[in-house]
Amino acid sequence: MLVLLGSADPGVITHLDESLIAEAETVDIRSGVVWLEVADCRAFLHRLVGQMSGNGNGSSASGGDGAEVKVAVAQVDSSPQELVQKALMAATLTEVADLLEQEELASADLDYEVRYQPIVRLNNRSVVGFEALIRARVSGEILTANTLIARATKGGWLADLDQMSRQLAVRGVGPWLGAGLLFLNIMAPGGMFDLAAARRTIRQAEDIGLEPDQVVFETAERNRYTDIDLAAAQLTKLRNAGVRIAIDDVGDGYSSLRVATSFKPDVLKLAGDLIAALPSTEATAIIRAVVDLAHRTGAWVVAEGVETEAQAKALRHLEVDWGQGVLFGPPEVRPAG
Repeated sequence: MLVLLGSADPGVITHLDESLIAEAETVDIRSGVVWLEVADCRAFLHRLVGQMSGNGNGSSASGGDGAEVKVAVAQVDSSPQELVQKALMAATLTEVADLLEQEELASADLDYEVRYQPIVRLNNRSVVGFEALIRARVSGEILTANTLIARATKGGWLADLDQMSRQLAVRGVGPWLGAGLLFLNIMAPGGMFDLAAARRTIRQAEDIGLEPDQVVFETAERNRYTDIDLAAAQLTKLRNAGVRIAIDDVGDGYSSLRVATSFKPDVLKLAGDLIAALPSTEATAIIRAVVDLAHRTGAWVVAEGVETEAQAKALRHLEVDWGQGVLFGPPEVRPAG
């Protein structure tokens, strides 16, 4: 394959690492464009992106005068017309890096698992239910939900991750849930909920013997909803099917409480950062406001990320209903069936 490097800086080749140039079978410079014939194009592009982005010898992704480097790939036996077309479609190094990452994400062999974290009543520590948290292993590394969401968003498979996570979570439920609640995250890819996928989750839960009101669809306040009123109407349809609705990360600064009020949730979950900030005046005031809002509308309040007895005591004093965090139990894989 031919890799063509072009830049307004005619000396772009001087910014390439010598070891990188040595990998090319042939190197030529024509009209200010560097032509490199390489055997393994994808591997070469990975190293090129790393080196030119400053991950190798400190070079930047631009030529010496600040001009950005662009990359095109063509067959060695391409005609002059084909080479011109490829050159016109040249991508920046940033775009190349994004494309390479998307390919990796699409082909990565991820080993998924679901961990369940207990949610307890703060007054007596009895278990209310469990939140299902998706994890994945790849090459010995454990990927958290946030990492998976970031990868799926960039790779264009967020909707697939959203549905699969709930499917695996319901499939993994065992007798340990009893009559408790099962908190399942539901995302809004593209700013709207996938009602068909959510309804499939409800049917799957019913198939294993759960009542619809044991299912709690948990969505984040920080989601960038295309239309809050439309999203609220979608959640109303789900609530009419018998499930409950929870809003996650309330009070973390991403948005106002408009989402919380528009969605009319059954549960409001306080952000972990807010709990960590106790007993600050600001955190206390926000928690009081959320508790007041929730209790006036008949909703429960959950404090996430509870780690100490001092936090639990402060939260009880603030009339928070339930707690979730390592103080009450870490997310764990539990026996299914």
